Amino acid sequence: MNDPKKPVSGDKHIDASDLALIDVTPEQMLKFIKIREGVAHAIANLRRLTPEQIDRAGLNAGDVQRALHIADEHQQLDAMVPAAEKLAEMLIETRASRGHDLAMLLGEIASQARRRGQRDPKGPEILGPLEDLFAYQYGPAQKSAATRAKSSSPAEQNGPSQSTG
Repeated sequence: MNDPKKPVSGDKHIDASDLALIDVTPEQMLKFIKIREGVAHAIANLRRLTPEQIDRAGLNAGDVQRALHIADEHQQLDAMVPAAEKLAEMLIETRASRGHDLAMLLGEIASQARRRGQRDPKGPEILGPLEDLFAYQYGPAQKSAATRAKSSSPAEQNGPSQSTG
């Protein structure tokens, strides 16, 4: 098993507890300055600076250390995001698959019960407790049929007229 703090795509456990994660609005995201290609060289350049060079250049040593710390966090996030995206994708796909399986089973169960209820002399006793299942399973089709019936014209409902001639 991989280290949850250093996940790879496909891992089911991701531990970002050591990162101070934030939640921002889409409007705030639009205002963020994006880092560009070459940032790794800029960070490597800061890492190579000696305290004397920082002082001689008139840089704030605290700002340099903060930049390096943020760069380390950014690198951690870069490593975690693909694994988190894959995990989210797998969760969404698994939920869709389970929903599909559930819908198929509910349809089969409703069909079985309906067939049994139509054949059995005590059909209402069988079907009654499954009223909500039937409403779920057959409701959309019944609503669609009712809508089609309402929208069709009276001439269409009576069938085509035959003319002689």
